[in-house]
Amino acid sequence: MRFKDLELGADVGSVSAPFFTKEEATRIIESANEPHKTIFAVAWSTGLRAGEILALTRDDIEFERKTIRVNKSSDDRTRKIRQPKTRNSVATLPIPSALEATLRSYIEHNWRKNATGLLFPTSDGKRPRTRKAVVKFGLKPLLRKLSIADKDAGLHAFRHGLATELVEASVPLTVLQRQLRHADVKTTLRVYAHAIP
Repeated sequence: MRFKDLELGADVGSVSAPFFTKEEATRIIESANEPHKTIFAVAWSTGLRAGEILALTRDDIEFERKTIRVNKSSDDRTRKIRQPKTRNSVATLPIPSALEATLRSYIEHNWRKNATGLLFPTSDGKRPRTRKAVVKFGLKPLLRKLSIADKDAGLHAFRHGLATELVEASVPLTVLQRQLRHADVKTTLRVYAHAIP
């Protein structure tokens, strides 16, 4: 797709999806216990998909280079680690300073070395957590406690919230596409049309 093919204001079949505002995400992260606090911080700061977060290993975090490597995803149904959603999903993303502090604290105080190397394994350290369990036991109770709308809100609401924040900060569409790792800018336009002026 060429830039001249884009029509601003055109109906590209926008999708309405729940998203957290920066203020809501901050309140959620501050109120959460580990490992949910760090899971939510990664979701908000990077825009990673739930399966990508739950497949992260300690080796994917490079503090020296301040990067997170995204190259796999956890399948919620089978609990197996597989290739990410698309080829464009594979990327090395920057770690913002606030997230770096959260990750360092989590690894130093809460993370236990495990055979899989997973950053957020189940309590026995053998498998990745499921998105369903993280939402049911970590996110939904917090949303109710904080009086934040929880209808249809899951881990993807952090991703949508970050994207909305970036759009409102006038980040170029190509930068947004790269951060979210969409293969096609049309996907970015379709999903985030609600926020694009």
